[in-house]
Amino acid sequence: MLDIALNSAAVISLYFAVGWCLKQKTENDLDDASLIPFADDPEVARRVELATGKTINAVQTAEPELRKPGWGTLDL
Repeated sequence: MLDIALNSAAVISLYFAVGWCLKQKTENDLDDASLIPFADDPEVARRVELATGKTINAVQTAEPELRKPGWGTLDL
């Protein structure tokens, strides 16, 4: 009986803790957070935008800069 009470108290505490953490978040904040996993790949971000209609602020990965001749890695 004690284990049921402790488990119930843990679930209720978790519920209120999550609710307290999210009480000041807006719907836009939650939508942006749900789209974060797609933000690092621009191609996937475009596909998700087409599928959901939501805008994703994708991070453009930098192209590797070209090295000057003679400044590259040494191949032996």
